[in-house]
Amino acid sequence: MELTELKSTWQMLEKALERGNQLSMAMLRQQKLDAAHKSLRPLRLNQAFQIIFGVLFILLAALLWTTKPTAISVILGGVAIQAYGIGCVITAGMLFSSLNRVDYAAPVVRVQDRLAQVRRAYGICVLVAGLSWWFLWVPLLMVLAGLAHINLYAHAPSVIWIGLATGVVGLLATRWMYLYSLKSSNMQLRQFVERATFGRSLQKAQQQLNEIRSFEEEILS
Repeated sequence: MELTELKSTWQMLEKALERGNQLSMAMLRQQKLDAAHKSLRPLRLNQAFQIIFGVLFILLAALLWTTKPTAISVILGGVAIQAYGIGCVITAGMLFSSLNRVDYAAPVVRVQDRLAQVRRAYGICVLVAGLSWWFLWVPLLMVLAGLAHINLYAHAPSVIWIGLATGVVGLLATRWMYLYSLKSSNMQLRQFVERATFGRSLQKAQQQLNEIRSFEEEILS
């Protein structure tokens, strides 16, 4: 075989290998993006439930207003419950908006940026709809008692103050645990806290995108 033929054959092999790599990359990309999209479906379902949950709390506060409470503590409890319900609806809407802005046909880096926005929106949801329960059970008890025309603060103020103090301690302990996990070298602890804070759906989606990016970098190198 002459040198020119050998060069031509080698170039053909290189082009075939390049096309094979491109095809493999495209197939992997589509597979992983589909998996990332599917992994976020439970997150959408959770936010739908959060909206329903928030509406129920708004209705509970509205029911309290129909009794025309006069005690300041009961009114404050009703305001807190109504604000919680509104907060649940608003933050769930924010997360839905972030999820809808994710364009899975865009480059992986851009999808990762959008997913980071989803993560931030979900963090706000956790703060409003989840961590607030360290305190929210107190106004909830006050509202339920108020529906029975009972001023819980007047009859058992210690329950209110102990509940609020417990909430402060619980919230500070939760914050400490999260910050400690970020600095910890224990990967199991970090993954556990990450999963507990941001859920499995986001973790799985991020993992799929990281695998695409790693494969692309490997091919390009």
